[in-house]
Amino acid sequence: MKIKSVLIVGGGTSGWMSAGTFAKQHPDLKISLIESDKIDTVGVGESTIILFNAFLDAMGMEDKDWMPACNATYKNNIKFTNFKEKGHSFDYPFGGDRGQSNIGAWSQMRAQYNMKSDTYAEFCGSHNIFLARYNRNTLNKHKVLDFEFDRETAYHFDAELFGQYVRDNVCIPNGVTHYKDDVVNVEQDENGYVTSVVGESGEKYSADLYIDCTGFRSLLLEQAMGSEYLSYKPWLSNDSALATHIPYTNKEEQLTNQTECTAISNGWVWDIPLWTNIGKGYVYSSDFVDDDTAAKEFKSHLGTEDVDLLKIDIKHGVHKESWVKNVVGIGLSYGFVEPLESTSLVSTLTLLGRASEVLRTYDNNVNQFIIDGYNYGTQIELNNYRDFVAFHYKMSSRNDTPYWRYQTEGRNFIGLQDQEKGFVPYHRPDGMALNEYERLLYHDNVGHNWPLTPGQGDGIYYLMAGMGLIPFGKIFFDRYILTQSENREEATKKIESLYEEWRTDVENTIKYVKTLPSSHQFLQEHIYGFDN
Repeated sequence: MKIKSVLIVGGGTSGWMSAGTFAKQHPDLKISLIESDKIDTVGVGESTIILFNAFLDAMGMEDKDWMPACNATYKNNIKFTNFKEKGHSFDYPFGGDRGQSNIGAWSQMRAQYNMKSDTYAEFCGSHNIFLARYNRNTLNKHKVLDFEFDRETAYHFDAELFGQYVRDNVCIPNGVTHYKDDVVNVEQDENGYVTSVVGESGEKYSADLYIDCTGFRSLLLEQAMGSEYLSYKPWLSNDSALATHIPYTNKEEQLTNQTECTAISNGWVWDIPLWTNIGKGYVYSSDFVDDDTAAKEFKSHLGTEDVDLLKIDIKHGVHKESWVKNVVGIGLSYGFVEPLESTSLVSTLTLLGRASEVLRTYDNNVNQFIIDGYNYGTQIELNNYRDFVAFHYKMSSRNDTPYWRYQTEGRNFIGLQDQEKGFVPYHRPDGMALNEYERLLYHDNVGHNWPLTPGQGDGIYYLMAGMGLIPFGKIFFDRYILTQSENREEATKKIESLYEEWRTDVENTIKYVKTLPSSHQFLQEHIYGFDN
């Protein structure tokens, strides 16, 4: 199949990100987008992780230009509160890695100095953690901190405004044709390939490749092409959300540079500081609480009854194939994992990057073998996001409500056989299929060590340490530390020296960070340029 034209069906953030990606990276293709002005976009996904920065770079989008148009702020950290247990919080900073041997050294320090597990983020994370903790920011041009602003800072923004900005400043200037029409029918040939989508106007819109960005409706991928939907419900029980925006009462203090996730009785609440207001939402499970009770819980958490709440139905899962014949599902139309780790827009970006790379690699010529490889890889990507988010519940120690007892005691992830559910299995070198949770547990040092290679998977390290789980222990110390030393005494001295170095670094870092402007002041100076 030779592709000369692409039609994106559906606008919103995913639609315009798709149009921008193909327009920028494939100027040889004719790119068009059709959207309805009658369909509301889903207001979830206003927070990113640093992987999203690659999209901004590829689109040539400068912070000073797009951020004011999208009500955007900077994000240096995720703070999780009440997930391990009530009254406990831990940090998930962006960036940082002090080296493989030092990860093992920190484990030894933890035991030797009776340190809390969540100090792992302080030790191996970048100075981002202190910027977030004291709500300060800096471009760090002089490299005073162990922190690279451009690479290790994420964003909060209004997702709907972001889509509009990409449309007006990337897509249209790069030749994307924009149609406004309601798609009412999909026409296919005798082999099942889409030949056109039909608008309410009667107009037919055709292309060689169709990108489905119609959200949970999955108009093309599921309804027309029949790609089977595979639910994530066994892993992720939250299926509902309530969202709102509240005004600042003290902007200088409340406009922080971190996303706050706070666990409550039947789910968790997000807190996303935008420039003009604070985005808040409650993600919960209808199996444990009805909508009215959830609304009362949310308002109680907010400390006010005077808020308008938007109800959002969450559909966790993926479709068995992301690419069927000449249709590719991007964003919600293919799959979704709840917003706990801000993976929605990043998964959209991941799928876009893979699809774009396929076309570039094979000069816009695609066969079924290539499509099969794409489908295999995309499902693994989403399944990884699924498992990572699920760990936030499974690793918790909470059992104070039926909801939390179910999360921590009611599910056996090992019993979820991916291959029996239609999911792509993982494979060990010996050919044994394992899902991500099984891979996490199946390790030669199970019961002693974290199961990932040092220097990889920093996110899971921060999560496990934050939850109080034992990190690399004696076996790791013996394997990675003692092999670099003549004896244990020498290794212990190295650890003592590293501990003193770290404590001094923390002390000096805090002193310096406190001299920096607040997040509010920093945004005023570098982005917004006025006092508000």
